[in-house]
Amino acid sequence: MRIFWIILFFILPLAGLTQVKNTGIPKIRSFPKSEYLAGTQNWGIAQDPDGFMYFANNDGLLRFDGLKWDLFNVPGTSPVRSVCVDKKGTIYIGLDDDFGMYETNSEEGPFFRSLKEKLDADIAETDVIWKIYETQFGIVFQSYQYIFIYRDDEIWTIRPHKAFDYSFYVNNRLFFHESGVGLFELINGFVNKVPWADELINSEILSIVSFHDNHLLIGTAQDGWFYYSNGKLEKWDVPVNDLVEKYKLFCAVKTDEDHLAIGTILNGVLIVTSDGKVVQHINREKGLQNNTVLSQFRDNSGNLWLGLDNGIDYIELNSPLSFITSYDGISTGYCCLVYKDNLYLGTNQGLFVKPFNAIGNNTREKFELIENTEGQVWCLEVINNQLLCGHHLGTFIIDGAKAQKISEEAGGWKYLRLSEDSTLMVGGHYNGLVLFQDLGDGWKFKAKIANFSESSRFLTQDQDGNLWMSHGSKGVFRVGLSSDKDSVNTAVLYDSGSGLPSDDQNLLLAINSNWYISTFDGLYQYNKVNDRFEKNEELNTLFDVRDQLKYVTVDDQENIWYIAGEDAGLLHKNDDFSYSKITAPFSQLSGTFVGGFEFLYVLGNDNVFFGIEDGFAHYSSRIVASYNVPFKCFITEVEVPFLDSVIYPKDRSLTYEFPFNRNAFRFYFAAPFFQNSAQLQFSYFIDDYSDSWSPWSPDNYRDITNLSENEYVFRVKARNAYGAESEEARFSFVIAPPWYRSLLARYLYLLLFIVTVFGITWIVRRRFERSKEREWKKHQKELKKTEKEFQQQALLADKEIIRLRNEKLEAEKIYLDKELANQTLSLVQKNKFLLKINQELKQIAEHTDDSSVKTKMAVLKKRIDREIDGQQQKKIFESYFEEVHADFFDRLKEQFPQLSPKDLRLCAYIRMNISTKEISTLMNISDRGVEISRYRLRKKMELARDVNLSTFLLNI
Repeated sequence: MRIFWIILFFILPLAGLTQVKNTGIPKIRSFPKSEYLAGTQNWGIAQDPDGFMYFANNDGLLRFDGLKWDLFNVPGTSPVRSVCVDKKGTIYIGLDDDFGMYETNSEEGPFFRSLKEKLDADIAETDVIWKIYETQFGIVFQSYQYIFIYRDDEIWTIRPHKAFDYSFYVNNRLFFHESGVGLFELINGFVNKVPWADELINSEILSIVSFHDNHLLIGTAQDGWFYYSNGKLEKWDVPVNDLVEKYKLFCAVKTDEDHLAIGTILNGVLIVTSDGKVVQHINREKGLQNNTVLSQFRDNSGNLWLGLDNGIDYIELNSPLSFITSYDGISTGYCCLVYKDNLYLGTNQGLFVKPFNAIGNNTREKFELIENTEGQVWCLEVINNQLLCGHHLGTFIIDGAKAQKISEEAGGWKYLRLSEDSTLMVGGHYNGLVLFQDLGDGWKFKAKIANFSESSRFLTQDQDGNLWMSHGSKGVFRVGLSSDKDSVNTAVLYDSGSGLPSDDQNLLLAINSNWYISTFDGLYQYNKVNDRFEKNEELNTLFDVRDQLKYVTVDDQENIWYIAGEDAGLLHKNDDFSYSKITAPFSQLSGTFVGGFEFLYVLGNDNVFFGIEDGFAHYSSRIVASYNVPFKCFITEVEVPFLDSVIYPKDRSLTYEFPFNRNAFRFYFAAPFFQNSAQLQFSYFIDDYSDSWSPWSPDNYRDITNLSENEYVFRVKARNAYGAESEEARFSFVIAPPWYRSLLARYLYLLLFIVTVFGITWIVRRRFERSKEREWKKHQKELKKTEKEFQQQALLADKEIIRLRNEKLEAEKIYLDKELANQTLSLVQKNKFLLKINQELKQIAEHTDDSSVKTKMAVLKKRIDREIDGQQQKKIFESYFEEVHADFFDRLKEQFPQLSPKDLRLCAYIRMNISTKEISTLMNISDRGVEISRYRLRKKMELARDVNLSTFLLNI
């Protein structure tokens, strides 16, 4: 058995063996116009060696990388009518009046190179290019008016007799057909009419395919299919021919060595075997967007692409999984069973049935809803050769397409025949347990088991006859029934205090002949000796799953099928009794199971059913798919926003250079792996930047900004839904240093350094010299300061000397003023005294008669008069005054030249602060005369009345 499974999962895929399932509908992925953002019609499909898909669309050339659509525009407004990719990856397209090559990965961006200029000069218009083939003759472009063969940069033209319909390249043979003329073949450079096709002269041939050498299938628009073999052409008399004539053939393509996909105008696509049996009929009712199939293409994985009149569809023919869903009238799946060649599906809307052949060749009949079973179906069980249906409304016995209710007890979860009495059966329901009995006339309701009302969805019975039931929020119950089984004697609850990790989410699962409790912490088993639950390390190691086991079943070959969390898997039992885990075939189902009600059903090796949210998934090991096929990852675009440019990397050996300033990049990457492409994930690494590969992410782009100057390699790899990793794609680039860190800048920095060194040396020397100069100047300044201080001190000393001298002079002046005043007063006193004597002498002379006395007295009087001579006194006074008050009279005469000598003497007296009486004596005038003189003096000086005369004279 181990060898069988190795061959099944690894060797057969390498042989390219593919088949098409007839149970359910293959997975269909639809791409509407709103997703690919181009025209509605798609006239042709091709795939390049790297796996990218190309579509001839009304709006241009479409490319799909599995996640992202790109539309490449063509010159003018012509639709793209055909597309072909040769073995080297060169893309050829046909337009309404042009044809040529399209470069999508040019360094300069996508562009179209027309080949029309290479045509003969007499060909003005090419007409619509409907077909393009890569052939042994070259690249063939076919329109209604011409066939162009492009080879070695030259074009050879074949012209029709009337007009070509279509051309076909089959088994390295190039055919082309002209209605009313015949079918032709190009042989050794010559056009030869096919002699055996005269019957098809007036037919419109739309397809020619071949399943075997020298055997051709020829499809026509009006007459259906013809079969050519060994020189003989005859009608292909198979059931599909009637359908083809009814639905109108438009195109056909081989999907493998035994199947043909026939695209029709009116009713989708027919998948038929080489002997004409219909395996699948997929149309709008089964999931297509449109019933008109304009083009078909089998990709390198064996899956089918359809170019529709409105949209693009992808059909996974080469997959062991197919689906029974709402397109079959089936809603959410909860349980299923094959019984007596009928397939029963339990859903939330009721129980459905249709005939089923477990070895294939199933009919295309529709599912029928069994009457009275409308509503939620919970389980299907065969006990005592009777099909039981647990329903929201109760319990039913199912016979063919009829249902008979045997119990009104709501919510039939589970049914279990008692080991000690095969005529009794216990049913678990919403509100406890129900007892059924079969006495040979079928199961009948016997009693509602008393004393227990817990919801009993998961049930089993141990060797001691105890019932075990797990509850979603309380734990696990051990239930003991009475002897007549109609009541519960004991009900023991086992919860987190009994070894279980929690009271919640405990699921009872049967594996072979044993039962276990599945928890969030793994599988636990009851230990009767300790009356506790203990973790089963052996089984937990065997399953080795991250999430809680939700459903487990064992097939006839002891292989263990399971659902854990949101994923399904298989533990295949090998010949040495070990197990091999297989999960890849079921990865597509991840996340589709009905949460809390996971279900799977195994019928032999070829039929495994899974309950999913939209119905049921069917798995067949007969369809062998490879899950380790190498695939590639590509960097498709590099956007450089700050340069407003896009790079389309083509040559991995190139290294691109970008400036440092505002560097920012967006890398777009793709991995053309179309099976479960939604589960593609990417991881990237940047040399000299990343510490490790990034976490896997479904994002197909990455933004990188503000890189420092360095050499970088951006690496990216992809991981598909099966866990296989692609080879790396890489993009090498350099971030140039900023101008201030460039090589030229470094030389400039070196030069600047040298200049700076010399400059600093010069500056240091200059500063040293200046420092010396400053020190010298400072010293000179200090000397001058000291000298100045000495001068100032000398000046101060001089000033002090002058001050002392002035003080001395002032003292002398004061002294002289006093002396002058004293002398003046003495003189005044003397004059007074002499005048008095002179007056007395005069009186004596008048009273004496002695002449001698009179003579002597006259002499004395003259001598006295001489002593009081005013002029003489004036001179004496002025000489003394000038001596004391030098230059006073000069200043006074300068200011007041009109003053008389008498006025000057009066000014001197006033300046000396001599009183009026004394002045009158000195001047020999009366006091009144002094006042008058003072008045006249003020008038001459023009002094105001408020000016003090003494003060004024002191200030002169």
